[in-house]
Amino acid sequence: MTLGKSIAYNTIIQIFGKIATISLALVSFGLMTRYLGQAGFGYYTTVYAFLAIFGILIDLGLQMTTTKLISDPKNNESQIISNALTIRLLASIIFLGLAPIIVLFFPYPRLIKIGVAAATIGFVFASLTATLTSLFQKKLIMQRVVIAEVAAKILFLALLLATVYFNWGLLGVIGATVLDSFLVIVILLYFASRSVTIKLSFEPAVWRQILNATWPIALTIALNLIYFKGDIFIMSLIRSEVEVGIYGAPYKVLEILINVAYLFLGLILPILATAAASQNWEKFKTMVQSAFNFLIIVTVPLIVGGYFVGEPLMTAIAGPDFTISGELIKILLIATGAIFIASLFGYVIVAIDKQKQMIKFYALNALISVIGYVILIAKYSYWGAAWMTVFTEMFMLLTTIYVMGQSLKFLPRLKILYPAVAAAGVMAIPLYFLANLHFAILIVAGGLVYGLAFYALTGFNKQTISEIVTIKN
Repeated sequence: MTLGKSIAYNTIIQIFGKIATISLALVSFGLMTRYLGQAGFGYYTTVYAFLAIFGILIDLGLQMTTTKLISDPKNNESQIISNALTIRLLASIIFLGLAPIIVLFFPYPRLIKIGVAAATIGFVFASLTATLTSLFQKKLIMQRVVIAEVAAKILFLALLLATVYFNWGLLGVIGATVLDSFLVIVILLYFASRSVTIKLSFEPAVWRQILNATWPIALTIALNLIYFKGDIFIMSLIRSEVEVGIYGAPYKVLEILINVAYLFLGLILPILATAAASQNWEKFKTMVQSAFNFLIIVTVPLIVGGYFVGEPLMTAIAGPDFTISGELIKILLIATGAIFIASLFGYVIVAIDKQKQMIKFYALNALISVIGYVILIAKYSYWGAAWMTVFTEMFMLLTTIYVMGQSLKFLPRLKILYPAVAAAGVMAIPLYFLANLHFAILIVAGGLVYGLAFYALTGFNKQTISEIVTIKN
């Protein structure tokens, strides 16, 4: 197969694979919320928010670090992957093993405590998956990750249907989630073993190399997760499980969107790392600009369109009990847009080894967010949490812009932003007048109007298309 055909094949597989993954995830999410209800979904959300705190201790930034290290031709790919997986497995066993014990001292219902113990196993599998994904990012064969995700989501949906039919309750849903994570890691280990040798490895020199490279990223990710997951954790302690469920529902939808963005960004990091290692700054800046343009084209209509379809979207997906979640998703989509752009700039900062400069900003943001969440959630419940989330993500966007600008003396041009905003404004007109139609019709109509308006405003010209294709190539 020629390079051009290979790229086309891989791209098609990824596109259809992600459509399938998102579709299955949304169907499963809707089934889960309808089955568990507001309080039950609040329990589910609390279980995973609690474990996310321990996830801070095991993340270690290994996915980004491993991708960066194996993108350097001087490093042994199998050696780095094997040692990174061993580090992650050891950290998972140590820190996640504490979760079922520590949760006993929290004022949660017994069912949540049992759920934490069960879900811990799935967290171990998911943590290994995150590190192993680095190999597929580096080789630009993320379609294999998509295959694993689609297979796992089919299994999850089947198990979820069985849970509803046999009424296995919250623990049945958590069990399905654990098996979902297990299937993904099994499939990825199979694919990875076909190209590299993977084994448990303890090589002190390699561990030092990995840990020296990863500790700044690990610290920033830990601080990032404090404010990203801190809202739900704090809410679970001072508000009812119903409120946690109402807030957790739109959060789940946004996590799906964010994971799609990270799939795209995961393809960018090895290219940026290779360009930085070879001092090819012209290629580096071109890639950053192209990725920025693509994210702006996607992010602007996402935020504007979400304002009009948020409520019918959440009602259709999660059920009438979660109509109020549609108002929350309008707010949280603003934060999602900031996350998209800030994540790109964060990857740039990692690629040029300037991640240490971000630590003070992550620490400050974590401190402000925890204080803000405690005050605002206590007074305004999920409304306070949503707007505080917007503030924290906008703060991080501004700081990544500052650090990248200072380090590279370069910032992406904003030329693409103007036609994107104008086209989104045109899109808003039919969405406003057709608000009573089904959300699926609104999404399709909005997408068509946005695309046509964007093209008419010359934003989607030959150069723009060429830049986006360049990202994949």
